[in-house]
Amino acid sequence: MVSTKTLAVYRKELIDTLRDSRSIFAIFVFPFLLYPAMLFFTSWIQSKNDQESKELQVRVGVVGQGELPFVMDSLAAVPGVTPVALNDVPSNIEGGGVNAVLVIPHGIRDMLARGDSVKVNLLYKDSDHASSAAADRLDPVLTAIRQALTVSWAETHGAHTNGPPALAVETKDISSKEEMGRFFAALLIPLLLVLMVAVGAMHTAVDATTGEKERSTLETILATSATRAELVLGKCMAVLTAALTGAVTGITGLWLTFNVVVRAVPGMEGRHTMQLAIDPRAAFLIFLTLIPTAIFLSAVLIVIGCFARSMREGMTYASYIYFASIFLAVGSFGQQAPPLQRFYIPILNTALLQREILTNTVQPAHALAAIGVTIAAALFMLVIAVRLFSNEGVLFRT
Repeated sequence: MVSTKTLAVYRKELIDTLRDSRSIFAIFVFPFLLYPAMLFFTSWIQSKNDQESKELQVRVGVVGQGELPFVMDSLAAVPGVTPVALNDVPSNIEGGGVNAVLVIPHGIRDMLARGDSVKVNLLYKDSDHASSAAADRLDPVLTAIRQALTVSWAETHGAHTNGPPALAVETKDISSKEEMGRFFAALLIPLLLVLMVAVGAMHTAVDATTGEKERSTLETILATSATRAELVLGKCMAVLTAALTGAVTGITGLWLTFNVVVRAVPGMEGRHTMQLAIDPRAAFLIFLTLIPTAIFLSAVLIVIGCFARSMREGMTYASYIYFASIFLAVGSFGQQAPPLQRFYIPILNTALLQREILTNTVQPAHALAAIGVTIAAALFMLVIAVRLFSNEGVLFRT
């Protein structure tokens, strides 16, 4: 049962948070500006890159052009491509004055007639924009080479044909917008929640500890009849409220971006076809799993604030926790079935469990490990925070 003194501390810290313009911006404004801005910026960058790639002039070297004479004409027919005849493969593509090199082995038709293995190589650098653009434009030329070699091989076996058979293998992604939205949500939302929880908790936690020191109001609070445990619990509850509110506004901002902003802006819906859809039951479970992590981060930030001597120092320490949290959350990317050991690492385990919830692949052992470890870590940090609040040598060190 939460005491009235704890609630009084909680109410006081919550009011201080609502008076802080930085906290208000970070929790209630930042999410609704960040995601639309990111969406428009990435869309603009993508359109610029596509336009520049189409306008880019590239040079493609051909070694062994005499073996397949049509290749030079086929390359010249590709917009923006200039074919260059080469005698040998240059030791350095840039030094050879080309962006990519097509290597046709000597005697390729005789090799086909004998039934030998034939390989035509396209050499390029994926790390170089012009080189990778040149390679992308050569798909129709490579298709023509395959067709010509198929005809040549068929003729050596007595076939009479003027062209290759109309064979095609097509790949088609049949994922719906909702399915892509769930995949995207499972990838991004765990990271986003950690980020928004940390952002929402940082300012409130540092202000509730280091800020009190700078304003010389911490002594007054410590002199009240409230126990140190009640003070810490009240402050952690305020930080927890800010953290969870930041997570909710973050998800809301992301949902509005992909389900409202994208549809409202002409031309944007065709480029971004996902629908960020989260099942209500999954959303509720994710919120429950987030609470222990939010308590853990709140207690950690309260502990950090006890050691800081100024707001600047406190925000510096808090930023280290912020980046460490993001680093752990990013660890949830990768393999679809992570080992049980990863669910013993705070923050990472919550992100992994949330991804399993969103993909409907929850394993009971993973859930128990993640929730149990995070609750234990949160309680441990709360005990540390109470002990530090009981040590005035730490609180008021100079």
